[in-house]
This record gives sequence, structure tokens and C-alpha cells, in this order.
Amino acid sequence: MDRKMFLGTLIALPVGLFLVSCSSSNNSGSSGSAPAAPPSKSGTLTTYTSSNDGSPTHSHTFSIDDSSFTTPPSAGISGDTSNSAGHTHSVSISMAGLQQVGMGESVMVTTSNVSAHTHDFTFVKVA
Repeated sequence: MDRKMFLGTLIALPVGLFLVSCSSSNNSGSSGSAPAAPPSKSGTLTTYTSSNDGSPTHSHTFSIDDSSFTTPPSAGISGDTSNSAGHTHSVSISMAGLQQVGMGESVMVTTSNVSAHTHDFTFVKVA
């Protein structure tokens, strides 16, 4: 990860700071990459955007109902990302991870490897 990727751009949210990458480099298969956009909220759903990875460089989205943070299912949650660049990835976040987000911590999860790359999602509580 280069310095520009590490520093990114800080965006202030009601719950704290959220790191967004402004790098245009291709990080194919890398983990620890910053999200391509901050999370957005619509009703009780929060939609997260993954890191930019792959070739061509792209990102995916994944939505979580807020009730999963207040009353996490014992099996956690799993699902597929949005379809981007002709494919999806699988995402899983454990009960413990959901509890951490519910307590105001951030949790990074790496997707399944599809088309020789992964993406990272950074889950945070959004008020």
C-alpha cells in the first residue's frame, strides 16, 4: 500500500471518521484496501461499498439491516455483493463482528476470491 492509498481522504460521519481511498491504482487481489465510497443509509438498511480492486478496477456494494447490529444472528450474516464487472463475491460477517460494529467499532471483511481478486468491506455503525 502506498502513502497516498494509506492516507486516503477522511470523511466525518455522525459516528466518527471513515477512510475513503482516493487512489486510482489497481490493487488486484490485495486486502486492507480502503472503501471506494462511504456507507449510505436508506431506512433501516445501510449499504457499504467495497474497495476498488480487480481488472478493470471496480467496486461492489453490500447492504445490512440495522437490526443485525442491535440483535446479531448467532450465525452472523452472509450474502452476495452487487454485480459489478460481470460477477459477484460472497461476504460473511460473524456475530462477533456484528456486535463490534453495533458497539461503534469498525470491522474489515474480505470477500471471496472471484476472477483472481478480492475486495474489502469496512463495516461501521451509521446513525
